[in-house]
Amino acid sequence: MRNKPDSAEFVSGGTRHTVTRAQVEAAASRLSPAHSATFSKNREWYALVGTGLHYVTDLVAEATGTKPSDVETARLALDALGFPIVCWAWGDLLTTGHPGHRVRST
Repeated sequence: MRNKPDSAEFVSGGTRHTVTRAQVEAAASRLSPAHSATFSKNREWYALVGTGLHYVTDLVAEATGTKPSDVETARLALDALGFPIVCWAWGDLLTTGHPGHRVRST
């Protein structure tokens, strides 16, 4: 099992911010899950928090009061905290991916 840190960092507007697991869990309890009326096929990346899927950027913004610079930044911060990340893909996204949402190689 992967070790789950208590906090992760992300960048917004060139400034580094910290988000904690507790902040994300509290934010998820305040947001409507993606599988309700808030689902949108124009949002590709979600995090599973408890039993709810939440759009990664909305989740980090709700948790910290600061919107991440981009989707990849939010996705990587939530992944670093150990939350499962899910991609909703269809059509060309299944074969070529989204150029703005590619996984960084390490």
